[in-house]
Amino acid sequence: MRRTAIATALLLATLTACGSSSDTATKPEPSPSASSGAPSARSFDVHDCKALLERSYEANELRDASGDPECTHLSWDEYVEVVGDVIAGRKDEILTDASNQVAWDEAWDATGTDQQQVVCGRLATDGAVAVGQEMMEAAQAPSGTEVEMAQYFLEEKC
Repeated sequence: MRRTAIATALLLATLTACGSSSDTATKPEPSPSASSGAPSARSFDVHDCKALLERSYEANELRDASGDPECTHLSWDEYVEVVGDVIAGRKDEILTDASNQVAWDEAWDATGTDQQQVVCGRLATDGAVAVGQEMMEAAQAPSGTEVEMAQYFLEEKC
């Protein structure tokens, strides 16, 4: 759901932040404190950077981590490749979320304004889990994504 938009935005921001992904592209210079000559407590590798990005994705806190200690040792092209690997590893989830989001948007748009306000009021009062579970119980053929849909409506529509 929101991860699709966030992942796409992160990828675009990452790829355009440098202006080019050619071999001549360079990462931003590390901060002075990172190059002050103080010994590093730990040496990181590409797997540490990927793990950081995976954790950020799981926490739905996507951001450019190229300046984080786990990733600063990578060239810009290496960093972009790791970001791409993380997103590619989630492609099925991203495509499913995007498909659900399109269907949910269509359902929302087909709902009258008065009913949308009722839904938003219920979501604000009872929360997405309770409303989603009620939707699941009321559905003739529950999809299993009713709670996610209710959370999406709460975060994106209300």
